[in-house]
Amino acid sequence: MTLNSITFEFILLQISVAFSPGLIIALVVNESVQKNRISGIKVAIGAAFGALIITFLSAILVSYLFSSIPTILTFIYLGGTFYIVFKGLKTFKTSPLNLSLNSSEYLIYSGFKLNLSNPKMWVFFLTVLPIFVANKAQIFIELVYFGIITVFINLFADVSYAIFSNYFFKDASTNMKLLINKISGISLIAIGVYLFFSRFI
Repeated sequence: MTLNSITFEFILLQISVAFSPGLIIALVVNESVQKNRISGIKVAIGAAFGALIITFLSAILVSYLFSSIPTILTFIYLGGTFYIVFKGLKTFKTSPLNLSLNSSEYLIYSGFKLNLSNPKMWVFFLTVLPIFVANKAQIFIELVYFGIITVFINLFADVSYAIFSNYFFKDASTNMKLLINKISGISLIAIGVYLFFSRFI
């Protein structure tokens, strides 16, 4: 397969992943609803910077340890899947206000920190992106290439949530905000279970 056809398949996959509710989207939506869409967009920008760091770190790791990657993937899947389920349960039980931030000065940093510590992001970059590498001799370049595509698609999805959440949920009730948290939590649990069964069963 050519890089162009692989890129098209990857974009289709990434769009479906990027628009599924998760920790960043939960925070983006909550900030947009409680404050304004600019606050949500700031979180999204911070998350994009975090994803850029993950892009380069994961590309370095995979390119240097490619020969032993099955062992690394086993460790990442075991730790990552269980942690994703744990975070999903925690998000599911969190009250809506607990996802809001105390000061707008830290919105970008909070998005950055949350994405950088998000096991779902690390699992995706370390296990899914290498599947789409067409030329192992160019593995670092191609991983960065797919990583940058991921960053821009995720940023577009997060900003879209910020804009439309503010428009549709400006006067949302606590129950509506709690529903957003529950959807995010269930989605993370589903992702963790799927990753576990697809890898080990």
